[in-house]
Amino acid sequence: MITEFVYVRHGETAANRAGILQGGGVNVSLNENGVRQAHAVAEYLSKEHFDIAFASELLRAAETAQIIAERNVSGFQLHLVPQLREWCCGEMDGMNFSDIYKRFPVEGRSFAFEQIETQMPGGESGVEFQARVANFVTELSRTYAGKRILLVAHGGVLQRIFRMVAGVVQRENMLPLAGNASVSSFIYNDELDAWQLTSWNRNDHLKGIPHAFVSRVIWLH
Repeated sequence: MITEFVYVRHGETAANRAGILQGGGVNVSLNENGVRQAHAVAEYLSKEHFDIAFASELLRAAETAQIIAERNVSGFQLHLVPQLREWCCGEMDGMNFSDIYKRFPVEGRSFAFEQIETQMPGGESGVEFQARVANFVTELSRTYAGKRILLVAHGGVLQRIFRMVAGVVQRENMLPLAGNASVSSFIYNDELDAWQLTSWNRNDHLKGIPHAFVSRVIWLH
């Protein structure tokens, strides 16, 4: 039995543009371009069947998910959940990335490289973040076995899923990126008890809409 997950990263926000770490503690809406991106991905997925959908309860993801739900023919139920919130980075949430790298150089490096042992000041550790995401996705694979599930959340959450599904990125290599309003997918094969990444960072639906592929320095949103 195959359970399929389609993952959409939320549309752009003003903080994305400004290089500000939103993390799990900053709750902002999509900007005008982010709304355009959300409508574009909604049109792209409009005729795709989904049995159910889950999104981060943070506004940027919830708004993206609601736009997708309104356009989709499946009539699926959308659930906003805390398990898909972005990494809670405590004192660093809301800071400009240039300031983060000066004040928190060790923690800042974890946005670019696989450093799961990192403890964010006043926030979650990488281990806690990984467990939160992995446990939730595993639970979905069991509860909705054989279904097609839409997830709408954040870049950091998708990175934790990448680790769970595809494996650990070598410490000397940078983590893979996925842009705003991009679409990725992965499956769980019940018979083999195994995960597989099936696509990453699809963005053809954004042609004609600005969707800058930002550097890692301003990526985790």
